[in-house]
Amino acid sequence: MWSVVACVALLYALCDVNYFLRLLTTVLHVLLLPGTIKVTDKHTIYGFCTTQDVDFLLNHMNNARYLRELDFCRFYWYGRTRFWPLGNAKNLLQGECMVRYRRMLPIFKPYKVETQMVWWDERSIYFEHKFITLHDGFIRTVAYSRQRAIGVDLLEYVQQFPECHKRPEQPAVLKSWIEANEASSQQLRK
Repeated sequence: MWSVVACVALLYALCDVNYFLRLLTTVLHVLLLPGTIKVTDKHTIYGFCTTQDVDFLLNHMNNARYLRELDFCRFYWYGRTRFWPLGNAKNLLQGECMVRYRRMLPIFKPYKVETQMVWWDERSIYFEHKFITLHDGFIRTVAYSRQRAIGVDLLEYVQQFPECHKRPEQPAVLKSWIEANEASSQQLRK
């Protein structure tokens, strides 16, 4: 009995057990859900701000937890759309993320995260994520994330999905963000 308790305590001390448990439940949820969603459809996952999510003030979600939630949103999206794996691609990696915190997400409040692929180019796909509290429907946080593909032309790859035959117009906020990232890259190359 004590050896089991010691092993569990050691696991929690050495790694983030809750992360791996959540990852496992996310994968199982995706595998057990029937059907798929379209690549361009908005999809929603739900969450609840607990004591493990809060910052040092103990009253709202820690900024780092938002980024962690985005990982699960993308895992869920990849599984539900069957976008993953990318054929011969070596990797599809998180490239950048831009987050706008509009208002704190209070502790013990349920929320949803709406995720939608809003644009793509030859190297990347771009997601928009909205954190919305359920009790008032307020968009607490808006995030954009860029997934970079290595080893595949995404313009060609996304053509296998009928809804992607015509690329949508690039959202203005996304265009400005991409331009800012390019300017930053140019500055760092000097």
